[in-house]
Amino acid sequence: MIEWRGLSAEQRLAVSAVCLPETRVLDLTVTCQQGASGVKLSRDGRQATLTYGTTTDLMRGAALLSAKAQTTEQFDLQQTPQFKVLAAMLDVARNGVPTVAMIKRMIRRLASMGYNELWLYLEDLFEIPEEPYFGRERGRYSQAELHELAVYGDQFGVKLVPAVQTLAHMHNALKWEAHNPVKDTDDTLLVGAPATKTFMTHLLKAASAPFTTNKIHIGMDEAYQLGRGRYLDQNGFTDQQTLILEQLKMVVGLTQQLGLDAYMWSDLWFTFASPKNEMYDPDVHFDADFKASLPPVGQVYWDYYHEDEQTYRDRFAQHFELSDNVVFAGGIWTWSALAPDQSKMMATVKAGLSAAKASGVQQVVATMWFDDGAEVPLSAAWYGLQAFAAYQYHADVTPATIDAEYALTQGEAPTFYHLLDQFDNFTGKVNVDADNVSKIVLYEDLLLQKYRQNLQAIDLESQYQDLITQLGQVQLRPENRVTLTFYRQLAKTVLAKQRALKAVASLGQPDADDAQAERALQAVATYRQALETFIPAFRTVWHDQRRGNGYEVIDVRLGGQFMRCATVSWRIQEWRLGHDQLAELQEPLLPMDKFNNGIVGHGLYKQIVSACDLSF
Repeated sequence: MIEWRGLSAEQRLAVSAVCLPETRVLDLTVTCQQGASGVKLSRDGRQATLTYGTTTDLMRGAALLSAKAQTTEQFDLQQTPQFKVLAAMLDVARNGVPTVAMIKRMIRRLASMGYNELWLYLEDLFEIPEEPYFGRERGRYSQAELHELAVYGDQFGVKLVPAVQTLAHMHNALKWEAHNPVKDTDDTLLVGAPATKTFMTHLLKAASAPFTTNKIHIGMDEAYQLGRGRYLDQNGFTDQQTLILEQLKMVVGLTQQLGLDAYMWSDLWFTFASPKNEMYDPDVHFDADFKASLPPVGQVYWDYYHEDEQTYRDRFAQHFELSDNVVFAGGIWTWSALAPDQSKMMATVKAGLSAAKASGVQQVVATMWFDDGAEVPLSAAWYGLQAFAAYQYHADVTPATIDAEYALTQGEAPTFYHLLDQFDNFTGKVNVDADNVSKIVLYEDLLLQKYRQNLQAIDLESQYQDLITQLGQVQLRPENRVTLTFYRQLAKTVLAKQRALKAVASLGQPDADDAQAERALQAVATYRQALETFIPAFRTVWHDQRRGNGYEVIDVRLGGQFMRCATVSWRIQEWRLGHDQLAELQEPLLPMDKFNNGIVGHGLYKQIVSACDLSF
């Protein structure tokens, strides 16, 4: 076993937890000592030394040393952090709430990669004692659970930070009548109302109390309807920049009373100042007087979209006109799809983090959003997190750097995570438009077929047949095998659905005959059988990582597909008897005209599944 010298009992437990199980049996004595910032490792036979600056450096150093010692008898290695803060942001608010055990698992992984903060994007997913409807039936965390996680993170040098909303993105709270007194629009709080200040007092106290840090993110992004609802009725028109500044001053005043250090998203300063109402308008600039008018709050620039470094550099220069405390938030691209957009992630992370280094930004955040139902498993983010972390300890980063470090410290080849890009990327390069082909095909209606013309531009069948074969050949660590099962079955299900879509579409031709009807029935039956295997795989990976709340949405979505197969099969039989014209198939063939910048398009579930409203 590895003998860790120079560490406390608590440190030894933490170090052991971040090391791979097979490395813990090494016959090795490691002398640990605290020194300058970063990691310095050496091994000579059975003796090794680990010099570290922070607890975070210790965790990363231990993971690197133990893994490298598996195959190398003698080595020297030194790494220095490039940023003061390397954080991950975990979105728990989009219907998928990670279990406490899953967040602890994530903390250990993050520690092994060198992260020193984990921001929990909570929205209404935490307990406010004075507000019993806040987060009701959505799987919210109790105060005790959040404190348990904060203390656990501290053991590994991963400080947990609450990230809440104090202006917009409040629709899940405002859907309850109990919160009507603080409601401007369905998504936005009522600025200036006494009830809003009381609500904010309760919210900020509850959001910060369980944590061991004084850092808090207060949101304030994308409040496009600010002042356009009840506020307008009660007070008349007020420009939105005035309203956000009023709300910000009130909120920061409360954070200061609580001894908190506040950060906010920066986008609305640009949007409200832009004559074009454009987010991060390149022509917007702020003078010294405006900068001085802002209360003390860090500005977090979020940008997950650009592949060129210069765009980020230009935006950083604008941000320093707002604040000296600028943070960059890039994206792991885990949202609005069924698999992460790995090629987009790699391109944007490289450009964004390279620009952050060059611009003197000291804090960077890897965001893991899960918009539109949290359909991407949390474990699909492992490689993206490693890619982001590579820029912390390396001055120059290549894909080979990331692959080697992932294989070394995580104990499995990155092949599987590269294959995930093939679910949606049909460009041969970077999926810059974030086409989410697999989601479109899975939820495309068998008769309506809104994306039929778009899908003709790609050869899904060949790519997916190859993808299924390759997924059958990869090996993952035991804890990730449910993720592999999920994705292999997803590929089979999407392939079966594409074949069913084509077979059903053929019945819209004037010369369609009984043989085509039989082929369509068989294709729909095959798709339904694939769903019968895919649904349990989805259920398993979800409940392995997340609470039950929110999976009812997945049941509705996939259960709807299952029943739609039955209805479409019945209607095909009626068509054979001459009782149904399958009129939906006679619609003119038009391209889907929403979010259609890429080869196929990018759609949310509600945009894909029907041209009708799911609820209105």
